[in-house]
Formats: sequence, C-alpha cells, structure tokens
Amino acid sequence: MDRLPAVTASLVARLTLVAWLACATAGCDDGAAPAPQSRVVAVAADPADDPAAGFCDVRPDGAPPLALPPLAEGQNGPSGAGRRWLNVWATWCAPCVEEMPRLIRWRDRLADEGVDVELVFVSADRDAQAVAAFRAEHPEMPTSLRLSDPDALAGWAPQVGLDEGATLPIHVLTDAQGRVRCARTGGVAEEHYPAARALLR
Repeated sequence: MDRLPAVTASLVARLTLVAWLACATAGCDDGAAPAPQSRVVAVAADPADDPAAGFCDVRPDGAPPLALPPLAEGQNGPSGAGRRWLNVWATWCAPCVEEMPRLIRWRDRLADEGVDVELVFVSADRDAQAVAAFRAEHPEMPTSLRLSDPDALAGWAPQVGLDEGATLPIHVLTDAQGRVRCARTGGVAEEHYPAARALLR
C-alpha cells in the first residue's frame, strides 16, 4: 500500500506528458496563445518590431532583382541599381488615379529625409491615346511608361511574388541594389507612409 502514492504520481506524470505531446502535435485550443518556438520567431512575428508588417502582400524570398513588365515599343525603363517604387496603374482605375499625387508627395518627402527613391509609373492601358488624353486633362500628373500588352501582367506578376490575377494598382518597392523588398496590390493611404519609409530606407 505504501507504493500507491509513488505509482499514482508516476501515472499522473505520464498522462500529463502524453496530453502535452498530443497538444504539441495536434494543437489544443485552451484560449491561450501558443508559445513561440524561439525568441527569434517571437521577434520576427511581432508587428511592433516591423513597421512594414501588413503593408506588403508579399516580401519575396531571396529578394530577386526587379524586372519591369514588357513595355510598349520604343519605351525604356530605368536601368541599374537603386531604390525604386514601381506603380502599375491605369487611367480607368480610380484608386490608381487618386493615389498618384500622394506617391509624388511621398517621394519628395523621402528625399527631404535623405532617402532618394525613383518613382516609376507604368500604365496598363491598352490604348496609348487614353494615356495621352489623361495627361492632357491632368498635366500635373507624372509621365508614365506603358505596357506593351495589359495581358502581360499575368506573366510578370509572379516575378515579383504576386499571383497571376494581381489587380491594379500594383506597387513594387526595391532596395538600393534594385532587389524587390515588397510587392502590394491595392491603393495606399496616408497611414501607409511609415511602412513605405521603413521598406525604402
């Protein structure tokens, strides 16, 4: 009889270990957040430590060099390394048109803060005349390159980490070596400036 407490304690310890292993492999929802695998994982997952968290749809592995989508005949994009903000837009895309002046202000603001960024606009309009008419109506808008074929976006988007169905506007930010740091679909608002600045510094 004097062995019973020791046997009971051993059995409880074993059952506790089995339950812990089951939770570790299958997952248990006890209302508490799972413990991080390591301090490195915890730091990487903490949005407070990453001002750009939530801004990018994707941050490509290996940081591939930026290659522009195929451009219309006779058009040449920027060459060489450098921090760039590529914006693919269209005259018929309301969020695209709305954010263009904001992007220009942000480029100038970054320059004032010592961060030189080349802002590159590429229109996805099929008709060159549509872009020319838009520029005539909005002379304050920046000059823009144009895609050779809007359908080429489906083949180009995966090169920056987006899927083939990526919608406009598309934003791609590079580092000083011209490598893709961030790709995003959808418009940007004023509250996104700190994230963009963190990515481009």
